Amino acid sequence: RELELMVRAGMTPMQTLIAATKTSADLLKLTRLGTLAPGKQADFVVLEANPLEDIANTKRIAKVYQRGVEVNRQALRAAF
Repeated sequence: RELELMVRAGMTPMQTLIAATKTSADLLKLTRLGTLAPGKQADFVVLEANPLEDIANTKRIAKVYQRGVEVNRQALRAAF
């Protein structure tokens, strides 16, 4: 929802995604987060649709990876 509000306020979807990832990590001095690159932590989501076409597509999550390993979302849901 916050990403959608940022776009509604005038940012492009690309600016919004960069602000939510790279810029936030940079401001918090989290050097291993924020972008996908060798030596970084590799936490990311795979989406079913392009968020640059519609930022609401960030809600269409296909897979989640934490430290480069796919998270078993069904098992996680069952645990809660």
